[in-house]
Amino acid sequence: MECNNSILETTEMAKSTEVRELLPFKTLAELYNALDNGLPELPIAYITESVDYVYRGSDISAQQISLEKVDRDEQPRTLVCHDMKGGYLEDRFLSGSTSHESYIFYHWSVVDTFVYFSHHFVTIPPCGWINTAHHHGVKVLGTIITEGNNDTWNTILASQEDAKKFADTLVLIAKCYQFEGWLLNIENKIKQEDIDNLIYFVNYLTENIHKEIENSEIIWYDSVTNKGELNWQNELNENNKEFFLHCDGIFLNYNWTESKLGNSCMFAKELGRDIKDIYVGLDVWGRGCPGGGGFNSAYALDLIRKQGLSVAIFAPGWTHEYFGPNTFQVLEDLFWAQLFPYLYVHVSIYEDETFKTSFCRGAGICYYYNGEEYFEPYKINGESAHGRKTFYNLRMQQPQLTVSAPHSQFTRSTQTTLIEDVENDDEVNNGQGDKDNDTKKPRTRIERIYENRKNIIRVCDNVVNFEEKLPALDVNTFEFCDQFSYNGGGCLKLITRDHRLYHRLFLIHIDLKHNIQATIVYTELGTLMNESRKDPVLILGNNGDLKSILPYDSVRVNAKWRKCIYLTNLRTVDEIGVSFLGKCECYLGEIVLGKRDHRFDNCDSASVASRISDYHVV
Repeated sequence: MECNNSILETTEMAKSTEVRELLPFKTLAELYNALDNGLPELPIAYITESVDYVYRGSDISAQQISLEKVDRDEQPRTLVCHDMKGGYLEDRFLSGSTSHESYIFYHWSVVDTFVYFSHHFVTIPPCGWINTAHHHGVKVLGTIITEGNNDTWNTILASQEDAKKFADTLVLIAKCYQFEGWLLNIENKIKQEDIDNLIYFVNYLTENIHKEIENSEIIWYDSVTNKGELNWQNELNENNKEFFLHCDGIFLNYNWTESKLGNSCMFAKELGRDIKDIYVGLDVWGRGCPGGGGFNSAYALDLIRKQGLSVAIFAPGWTHEYFGPNTFQVLEDLFWAQLFPYLYVHVSIYEDETFKTSFCRGAGICYYYNGEEYFEPYKINGESAHGRKTFYNLRMQQPQLTVSAPHSQFTRSTQTTLIEDVENDDEVNNGQGDKDNDTKKPRTRIERIYENRKNIIRVCDNVVNFEEKLPALDVNTFEFCDQFSYNGGGCLKLITRDHRLYHRLFLIHIDLKHNIQATIVYTELGTLMNESRKDPVLILGNNGDLKSILPYDSVRVNAKWRKCIYLTNLRTVDEIGVSFLGKCECYLGEIVLGKRDHRFDNCDSASVASRISDYHVV
């Protein structure tokens, strides 16, 4: 079947603008009708290759200088299942939108598989999610889901030929859109006489998608049993083993216990399957998950990792959906910082390729190009962006940091009970208040207090208050700045209070045939202690050997931004960092590592070497 634009729907928006958007299939008939017309060709990026080792998040969180490389295949995996208000919001537009406060994700380095989830029958991941995940070496799955009184599977499982037809269709969709597989989520009863055909379908789909798509995955959600009952098991057992044995993994429901995890491990081993193929559900909204989710999600993850099991983190967009966009950036970093010690950082490969990032997350209050506001580099819903400032387009996301913000881990957490006197409580008085007297009704609320080295965070329901602690003299940290940019919609703010310590930013694998040249674009809007301007010192690592590289040249780009050029005698790099020779607050707009520019071919090697020295932490 050839591709055309059958899935790209035209919708009337403001000013009757035609909008190209990617939407799910809601019924089996709609799916097959679309296939009769062909599937579209879309601008999808191929997945970036990763090395076969990872780093432990616990070592990075502890700020160890020398990091051990551990075999990736031997470590439990991390799956993230995206659930945000039903899906297909601003992310559905192929050309983006102007809703810059929409949800974004940028913790790709610790995620192995990303699932785009919705409650529609066939959930196709929007292009922006596929592209940005692939740029970071992360696999993407769509979702097949049926719920309630749904008889779709009666048609699919009427015969093995019908089951094969549906499976072949799912393989074709994944291949055309260039994503890596499916989460199968059946949340309605299946007729007992159809169970054999359901197992046949799972096996056939898994085998055939493996033939067509490299490193593809089919994951089964723990819902329907082998008797066709809708009965979540919260463990791997006799009731769901047939589905597990015929696909790549099982996503356990969230209401598990430690003993159920232990049972699942033993049962997988009895079946001859790797326990890492068990993805234990962690619901960030809580809903019966041990620890209650939220900022206490690390409690459940700790129990999961103690068993050596993989994790399926469901709905981490809670930080945006529950609290709103105003506090999202801070709360998102806090949330993932708590999980980071239990995760593993995978490393993307740049072999004879240039590594370049402006830190843009795919959204911004204004688009910048070379440090200047620029309104014409992209289109919004097919319309020129001229005159518009804000933008949201995940396809524009640049490579993101591979480490969490230092000192964001909680050092203490407590909770207090707040008793408030509520006058004329509408809920108590059926919305009428108390018209006869002014008695006050007590209401109990829980305030949770979290503390790290930088902040005290008070959370009561979905209201958050931050208290800045007195700055610790030895704390170096970084944070994203969305107020201006060099290219895109943001930059990275580095805060240096101890110049003896460097900022670790990227764990990476760069291998070039020629000596590496690097550039850093930065601005220093103000300094601490009234000190003069300081150019960044580039830190490059290879197998634990860190080199400190001073700029070979420094030029002003415009009134705000300055560019430093670094010449090296290195060709292989596995770590990128930055340090400064004094206390300062500096904003990085861009980092580039590639082959040496021809302008510097005749540079004196002694002059280059004089700017390179071994880096030692004092």
